[in-house]
Amino acid sequence: MLNDKIIEEAIKKFIDNLKENYDNLPEVGIKMKTPKRNDIFYVYKNKKRNVFIKPLNGKSEFPQSMKAIKKYILYGKPTHPVYTVSIGDYIKENFIKEESISPIPNPKERKMNTKNIILYGSPGVGKTHNTNKLISLIESGWSEKEIFEIIKDNKFNDDLDIIRDRVKFVTFHQSFGYEDFIEGFRPNIEGNIVLSDGIFKTICKEANEDKENNYYLVIDEINRGNISKIFGELITLLEEDKRDKLEVTLPYSKKPFKIPSNLYIIGTMNSTDKSIALIDIALRRRFTFLKMKPNAELIEYDKAKGLFIELNEYIKNSHLGEDYQIGHSYFMGIKDNDDLDFVWEYKIKPLLEEYFYGDNDNLQEVLKIKI
Repeated sequence: MLNDKIIEEAIKKFIDNLKENYDNLPEVGIKMKTPKRNDIFYVYKNKKRNVFIKPLNGKSEFPQSMKAIKKYILYGKPTHPVYTVSIGDYIKENFIKEESISPIPNPKERKMNTKNIILYGSPGVGKTHNTNKLISLIESGWSEKEIFEIIKDNKFNDDLDIIRDRVKFVTFHQSFGYEDFIEGFRPNIEGNIVLSDGIFKTICKEANEDKENNYYLVIDEINRGNISKIFGELITLLEEDKRDKLEVTLPYSKKPFKIPSNLYIIGTMNSTDKSIALIDIALRRRFTFLKMKPNAELIEYDKAKGLFIELNEYIKNSHLGEDYQIGHSYFMGIKDNDDLDFVWEYKIKPLLEEYFYGDNDNLQEVLKIKI
């Protein structure tokens, strides 16, 4: 299967085979043509192994983004519609085995049926970060099983671009209500009370007007809001089989409303805070839950990795259980012992004191792990 490692090796071989062009000379490197207009251009590298293209008879050279080329090879969806396609196709034809290319998903052929997803886990496991990856994978046409396996393994670390104009982000909290989410009467800048659309109604309208594309609403800390109060009568319409079919009349505007099938709702949920972890049963039934777990492989500094593993092993075997394990993001930026000491003293230790509040014996034992 085509993956990160295969692409990295293919791009390295491609760059190794490129000719160097230090002086912006014409007709140096690999001769290629643009996909549609068949314009001729040349591809070469400089001393720093950066890749450039130069159109035939053109004076200017243009740098090529390896990130964009890599994205095209992996997903077949170019960031740049001209040169990225040509270079990406050349790399696939010359440096990637045919059996690796065949599983590339076609976004138009493969649709994800699960529209409501919640990523849950303890703090620092990458719930919010992985919403971006989840959106990018859905956009790229991967199957549900592949997407969930990639997100669950927490190993897919590229910063994949998301379609920002089709993504809205909101955080639920105790004061957030129906009027903020769906619609309600609000004061405007002139001081008048007017009927205003909330973020959910707005993105549903946009998705209904653009059925060719997917839209995404990311709800951070979804379990911190009063779900019944926020969703109101729309809780029924969330189900996948009721999208685009069932509609209700909104109480303020008195207009019919339905949720489009091309809208994905992605929530994040902190499973450590047990005072809020038990969310509304009606909402739970309508969402698919994907648990994010701590991943030691994402920690580069060996001493930090060892501390991370030992610390979570102790927590998992204590009365707290695995839901209270500490996430890898606390340790990912550590480069040396000074960084580790700082993170331990000002981030990990206060968290442990909260976890083992009133249990001094266990607190002292877990603090010994750092010694």
